[in-house]
Amino acid sequence: MANISCKYPNFAAEMIRNQFDFVSLYKEVAKENGRSLDMVSNWFTGRAGQLPTKVAFDIRDKYFPELTVDYLFSETPIVGIGKVD
Repeated sequence: MANISCKYPNFAAEMIRNQFDFVSLYKEVAKENGRSLDMVSNWFTGRAGQLPTKVAFDIRDKYFPELTVDYLFSETPIVGIGKVD
């Protein structure tokens, strides 16, 4: 597995836990939002601004509907699962 840098540790943990491929997800997000793969990658590494709120909700809705956006995209690790009540 490639070493992927991600500013959202809970998102990274859930991607690994669910055996999702980072590059494939980034490509899909880029295509769906009319952005370059580099731009999307930069959102997740923190090199270029914040991940747009709409994109965060779209990712959560499609891949992690049982988790909260606050949990997934926190910049600090949160112990325990951020499940939606």
